[in-house]
Amino acid sequence: MYKVMIVDDEPLFRDYMRSKLDWASHGFHICCEAANGREALEEARENRPDLAFIDISMPFIDGLELTELLKQTQPDISVVFVTGHSEFDYARQAVRLGAQDYLLKPFNKVEFSTTLQRVKRTLDERSRPSFQEQIPPQKAENLGVLPFDVQETLILTLRMREMDAVHEELSRIWQVIHKMDISISSARGQSYLEAFIHLCRAYIIESELNPEEVWGTDSTLEQQRQALPSWEEALGWIAELFSRAVNYRESFRPSKSYQLFTAAKAYIQQNYSDSELTVEGVAQALYVDASYLRKVFRKEASISVVDYITYIRMKEAKEILLTRPMKLSAVAEKVGYNDPNYFSKCFKKRFGLTPSEFEQLHANKANPE
Repeated sequence: MYKVMIVDDEPLFRDYMRSKLDWASHGFHICCEAANGREALEEARENRPDLAFIDISMPFIDGLELTELLKQTQPDISVVFVTGHSEFDYARQAVRLGAQDYLLKPFNKVEFSTTLQRVKRTLDERSRPSFQEQIPPQKAENLGVLPFDVQETLILTLRMREMDAVHEELSRIWQVIHKMDISISSARGQSYLEAFIHLCRAYIIESELNPEEVWGTDSTLEQQRQALPSWEEALGWIAELFSRAVNYRESFRPSKSYQLFTAAKAYIQQNYSDSELTVEGVAQALYVDASYLRKVFRKEASISVVDYITYIRMKEAKEILLTRPMKLSAVAEKVGYNDPNYFSKCFKKRFGLTPSEFEQLHANKANPE
């Protein structure tokens, strides 16, 4: 059985986790408990748990910092955050730190069971080659690291309500999985599907909505996922979940705020090539205060206006590099950068490759030897 550590500063919750939940039927047992981060570090050193359920808000050392410290000495430990916070920023930090999942209090036994099943699959698969290791070197450059890079791209496109971009990203990932010849019914295949479901759930929670209202109960979702006969069917199913989440969110947005957000997006998309484009300029064009526009963007998309301008510029630069030959300086100027070196730096930060490397990579794909 896999060993579990419970870390929470509420004694009643630790008692609930210890006595009311069926760990053994899932292949786990509780090896230790801790009321704060300091105690957790000591218990982890002594007991070497395979899985840690960690509360985020704790005295001395919070859950995020604790996870960083645990990963330094035990990098393979699986972490699930258990928290009452619904802000997606916590979930994003959890992903960055290597957390596998999170549960929002109060959770039910179905959610608990589903999470344990996901974790157990990961622990069972630990000795097998990773997703990245299975991809040929030239393909690995295209995919990046699934748990973070892909999530960042998909979350951003979901926030922007750009379903075409979501479909494009999903199709790219599906192509790589298909070439790896992974069965959709295998544990690894199901793990990838769960990763996309988890990401969609995080987006829904970020939008302050209830996932069950968007797509039904977790048990129903599990049944649908397990019944998928092929990757082609799975692609359509995942895309539909994402589309449903976006459409459901929009139906709950205040009209004035959303209208301003939409108008600002349209203005930026029309004027991104202007190197003098600023938040103040966008706000002035729409006859609103710049600080109010910033608040609207944060509310509607959890992104700054500046980051959205950069996002649009990088998206257009990528399209140019993929479709027509052009000098780096010309590409930079066309998407609003006077300095080609700064443009190249921004592009690499966004895509992991310089514009020249990106262009060469796709040229090689189009003309294999």
